[in-house]
Amino acid sequence: FNDPMRQAANNANNDTSSNSGGGKKKGGQKKKNRKSASSNNLASQQVEKCPPFGDDDTPLDQVHAFYEFWIHFESWRDFTLKATKETEHDVEAADSRDEKRWMKQEIDRKVKKMKKEEMARINLLVERAMSADPRLRREKERVQNEKAAAAEAKRKEEEAKAEKERLEREKREAEEEKKRMEEEFKKKDAKKQREMEKKQLRKAKQLFRKLTMTAYQAAITSDGSSGNDAVWDDLEKMNDDIELLCDKLSAMELGSLSDALGGANAVEDDGDGICVEALVEVKQCAVETAAGAERQSLLAIKQRNQARKEAAEKQRELKAAKASSPWSKEELAALAKAVKKYPPGGSNRWDAIALFVNNLCKLAEPRTKEECIEKYNQVASSAAPPTDSTNSVADDKDAEDGATSEAWTEEQDAQLQEMLRKYPADMDKNERWKAIANGIDGKSKKECVQRFKAIREAVRQGKK
Repeated sequence: FNDPMRQAANNANNDTSSNSGGGKKKGGQKKKNRKSASSNNLASQQVEKCPPFGDDDTPLDQVHAFYEFWIHFESWRDFTLKATKETEHDVEAADSRDEKRWMKQEIDRKVKKMKKEEMARINLLVERAMSADPRLRREKERVQNEKAAAAEAKRKEEEAKAEKERLEREKREAEEEKKRMEEEFKKKDAKKQREMEKKQLRKAKQLFRKLTMTAYQAAITSDGSSGNDAVWDDLEKMNDDIELLCDKLSAMELGSLSDALGGANAVEDDGDGICVEALVEVKQCAVETAAGAERQSLLAIKQRNQARKEAAEKQRELKAAKASSPWSKEELAALAKAVKKYPPGGSNRWDAIALFVNNLCKLAEPRTKEECIEKYNQVASSAAPPTDSTNSVADDKDAEDGATSEAWTEEQDAQLQEMLRKYPADMDKNERWKAIANGIDGKSKKECVQRFKAIREAVRQGKK
């Protein structure tokens, strides 16, 4: 026992079977047994390092520290002597070095096996102690209860979320269904309205065709020749214009023209109440439609015509008032200076001349460029043979208008439409087209007639 190694080996031979901790005892006796079993497995130098077992009120961190110590515990026992006895090998009595080496190997192998069994015994002791410890049981139950409560709360939250989504989805589907039904109802109403409008348009076209044919026949003399009341030269032209109006006008506009011709009563009375004079208005409407004039309704056309008449009347009055105010010597001198200052070829020459005259004379009613041109032509024509400056005035006017004998500009097309409205179809043809050509810059009567026919043909063929 003077050798520490042999003393440790001798202590390892002590019986440890009673320290398994597996006895079936109750209450404090079980705790006492677990405590004593752990103490028996400790060496004297390991007692101070081991955390205390504690009691029922010991904090959990200390309890876990106690079991952590034993889970990672390394046994202090030395099983060399016991392994030597069980293997019956006496190393000191070996006959040779090889035999001694072999005996040591066998003993070491046995020691390792016994060491493994010892650690298994201690681990089993720790597992049984932990499973029977009421403190760990309470902690395990608490953790399980918390997990169960968290899982239940999560399940209820998911159910509430799913219920909310279901309600929102049902509400959205109900709104979509309601919206779909409303749209379907609107589509049905719109379809009924379109069918009703189509039916009204068909009736309006039929009535308008009957009224125009009745009025046309009433305007023809008994011998079949066109009378003074005839608006169209032949029936084919009238049919072309009537079909153009039926194709372009709405039911309300056709109804307005039908009312002007005498209405449905005129057809029922065999043409007694027909208004032949309204054919002029129908012809004018066809001309405007063929020329591409914008039309909203027959009432708008009447209002526009009335406004044009009033504007033309005011223009005539203004022109007459200006004509009654003769040019003063100061104005004529200013005009002569301006003609010299702004020679032919410049841009906006006559605008500059009119501005020069107005600024120099400080007139209450400024002179327009048309008045300046007209006065200059009068002065030039009353003088000796036309000079270059006289010709330049006419050349400048043509240049400003930008007219050519080949192409029609947008301004000239607009002038043609304006003249067609201003001079109705009931005028003499030659006089009418002569007057129309006079109102269009740079175009002759023949060119105006050709342009009108081209536009009418394009409208009939559905072209722009």
